[in-house]
Amino acid sequence: MNNPCINIAISGIGSTTTEDLKIQLRHLLPHEIGINWTSISDQNLDCLFINEIFYDNDNVQNIINTKNIPYLKVSKKTIHEEDIHPNTLYLPILNNQFLQDWIKINFQFETSESIQSNESKFEKHSIKDIKYFQNLYLEDNRKLHFYDQFGTIAIIDHNMHFAWLEPTRTDFKTDASIQFEGASTADFIKVSRKRQYNLEDWLFNLIWNSPQLCTYPNENSYFRIQFWPQPLTPDQKTILQLSACFIQGAEILAVAKKLDIPITTVQHFIAANLAIQNVKQISAKESKFGQHVLENQEQSALKSFFGKLKSRFGF
Repeated sequence: MNNPCINIAISGIGSTTTEDLKIQLRHLLPHEIGINWTSISDQNLDCLFINEIFYDNDNVQNIINTKNIPYLKVSKKTIHEEDIHPNTLYLPILNNQFLQDWIKINFQFETSESIQSNESKFEKHSIKDIKYFQNLYLEDNRKLHFYDQFGTIAIIDHNMHFAWLEPTRTDFKTDASIQFEGASTADFIKVSRKRQYNLEDWLFNLIWNSPQLCTYPNENSYFRIQFWPQPLTPDQKTILQLSACFIQGAEILAVAKKLDIPITTVQHFIAANLAIQNVKQISAKESKFGQHVLENQEQSALKSFFGKLKSRFGF
């Protein structure tokens, strides 16, 4: 295949079974290959999974024959091994070897080197200015479809502050090819609505887990966050430490030194908060971070001064 993203339609099957099949396919396809879950009418369809009940439908047959695409009939029938048909996937999938072999036979995926070469065409996408994400809250369309070079990421509702994720992409990660547009009815087949995430939690973690995605604020700037972002990643400790510093109002450079972490990590934290409109730039005077330390130092200095006076003059 010449495209790092494959267009797959799963049609005529219940939502629970569809999501289970999507997860199976994501595990079996090379991780470098993106998946775009699409509809049977997609002009760029690469592969079809169709309920066997609808397989003989004229429209389905026309699509299969005209596009000459690989397909599997999906059946829930209990069947003996000797009756198994080569173009039929029997559910539930007790052993994914059949599906794995079918993928190998029907798709010739490129080597990692070729895929990297194809991905280089996405280098034209510059890192995103933080306003790119802030502007999603101003969109006329309340439901937006997020996607990148590997396919759908999520559909969000910025009015209700919900996000529905593509079920096989739960690692909250993307790159500079990310885009969003008004979500169509057809786009909703690409995501799962079994679980909805808080929009701000999802977007914060998506940006946090995607290095070099956004522009960074100046290291000498002061910021205060309004609420503690909810970490959905293994970096919980770092995010909580940073939150504790910036809830007081702090300078990026001062926090990096205090926590002994790279400045870029602190800048990335602020960028993710800027994207979800959870941070405000403040003046140095408004910063409370480290103030108690200064107060203690001042008190110690005063005690030392009066101690010397007492010793010298006998007070």
